[in-house]
Amino acid sequence: MPAIACKLLYQSASPHIQQLYTGFQLLHRAGLLRLGQERRTTAIHYGSDAPHLRDASHAHLDAVLHGNVRIHFDTHDAEEVPLRELEDCHVYFKRSYSPAVVSSLPPELRGKVRPLGLNYRVLPDGMDLRAVRRALSLNGWSAKTLATCKQAVDINNWFGFQPRVQLMQAPPNLRAEPNVLFLVAAYDPYDDPARSREKIEDRISINATRACCIRLLKEALGPRFTGGFSHSRFAARQYPDLAVAPGTSSQVQYFRTLQSYPICVATTGLHGSIGWKLAEYVAFSKAIVSERLLYQVPGSFAPGKNYIEFSSPEECASGAIRLVEDSELRREIMLNNAAYYRDRLRPDALVRNALQTALEQAAS
Repeated sequence: MPAIACKLLYQSASPHIQQLYTGFQLLHRAGLLRLGQERRTTAIHYGSDAPHLRDASHAHLDAVLHGNVRIHFDTHDAEEVPLRELEDCHVYFKRSYSPAVVSSLPPELRGKVRPLGLNYRVLPDGMDLRAVRRALSLNGWSAKTLATCKQAVDINNWFGFQPRVQLMQAPPNLRAEPNVLFLVAAYDPYDDPARSREKIEDRISINATRACCIRLLKEALGPRFTGGFSHSRFAARQYPDLAVAPGTSSQVQYFRTLQSYPICVATTGLHGSIGWKLAEYVAFSKAIVSERLLYQVPGSFAPGKNYIEFSSPEECASGAIRLVEDSELRREIMLNNAAYYRDRLRPDALVRNALQTALEQAAS
């Protein structure tokens, strides 16, 4: 099969779309794509003055296949869909895919919107010179570009942990002691003066749910549980009993810790999004206890199969206990998540599935 001619139209180097860049790079290296890229100069327009969408362009990426099939990728946390972008593409892949939002779109546009999948930050193995060129185009010679250059060439992690594909995955550790991990961020509701009251209340609610889950898990599991709020000035001030020590939740230490815990807890992110931790747990083949997902992802990813669902902190604790006690269920979920990662979440699989869907839809 000949390689697909693909041009990326980029406007950002955001961590939100790094998974996509990595997927395209892996497919190019495998000879499945002839990959080019150029800078997009127009911003994303949502037709809304909602503060949480004012910088939404950073989470968007376009790809053009064979010169005429345009795909739009939207990895923003929020569920809104900008109509102009939807009208201008053949297929629109939405990270926070809401059937209710899609059903409210004009009927002739609804069929274009597809769920993209779980999102997390992951870099390609080896050097990535395309990332350097994007950074130079976007930022010139700047601190951001120098950081990107360091990241692109630091294939041996000399300058600190880099979340490359081979380091961001693991087969199920079926013999690990059934211990539970939940290290999570606490959001300062008032760190942005432009934030709406609705979004302030959203952050307060997220923090409260996470704090209650941590307390109940500590009480229920004792030494089998490790968790708390990642170190920050806000967490230390607001939750002094739940904030972990500085350095404990650094990226390198977190992923080192994650390796040895077979059971992990995930909660809802900002704007109701599915948090990046859930994707990381799947990539590491964990047995997961997750707050009910508000958005859809492609493929067969379901409660009871890939995670134990909860809707309250009490259900979170009981779900964790269930996975600690039921070794067969724990094993089944870990194996199912390893398969989902291989087929749907690994960056090249996620992008390959999207491209195949787009080509089929454009041809129909």
